[in-house]
Amino acid sequence: MKEVHCVICSKKVTNDEVAMNVKVLGKQLGTIRCYDCLASVMSCSKTKLIELSEYYKSSGCNLFKINYL
Repeated sequence: MKEVHCVICSKKVTNDEVAMNVKVLGKQLGTIRCYDCLASVMSCSKTKLIELSEYYKSSGCNLFKINYL
C-alpha cells in the first residue's frame, strides 16, 4: 500500500480524503490535501467535509469506492 501525504502539511491522508479532493477539485488535480488543509482552502470546516464524505459514500458515489492508496 502506498502512502500519500498532504502537499501543505505533509500529514498522511486517507482514501476518503483523496476521494474528497477528487470530488471537489476535479479528476485532473495534481495535489492532495488532508481534510484540515482542504477545509482551509475551501473556507469551510473539517467537520463539514467529513459529513459530505459520509454523505457521498452512503449515496453510492463511485469516487469513494475506488482504492486510491
